[in-house]
Amino acid sequence: MENNNFIELQKGDKLAGNGEYIVLSGYLACHMSNHLLRFLREGERVMLDDRLLPKELGYSACTAVRLLKLDRSMASVLTEGRYREFEKELLSLMVERMDLLTLQKKQRLVRTLLKLGKEVGVLEGENCRIPKVWSQLELASYINCTREYLLCQKRILKEEGVILDSYQWVLMDWDKWVGKELSHSI
Repeated sequence: MENNNFIELQKGDKLAGNGEYIVLSGYLACHMSNHLLRFLREGERVMLDDRLLPKELGYSACTAVRLLKLDRSMASVLTEGRYREFEKELLSLMVERMDLLTLQKKQRLVRTLLKLGKEVGVLEGENCRIPKVWSQLELASYINCTREYLLCQKRILKEEGVILDSYQWVLMDWDKWVGKELSHSI
């Protein structure tokens, strides 16, 4: 649904149309071909331009999403420069994705949980709750493992006291996740 400069997407919908957007609510997945690069949340900027950016770049709604499309007067004259910076970010995200695939499965899971926590996590006291932006099957596919392996690792991480026993992923003691201590211990 589109109203002036406001766009609403339902879960699974793809964002279409060149331009710059700001996420007002919900979560978008940024992907190149079929590879997730990152999640975007409220307040983050989205860019699409089939002349300046790769055609394989796309965005899909993980939840109901509301966006504001910036008209030309709201977007600065430095648009092309911002697109070039965005291209550099995309390249960095693709390298990060390739590096992830060289790790062992458990390390891929932990790194992915850390990435999700940083991108879409909600701090609740000392913990970080990851909203439901992915199904277990999608998460397993991203880290290149089976759903059964993922559930087994979730149980082990609960036993290790790294995540809470919860329907959602809740990363305990977020400061340890973002510090060096956790990455060395797992």
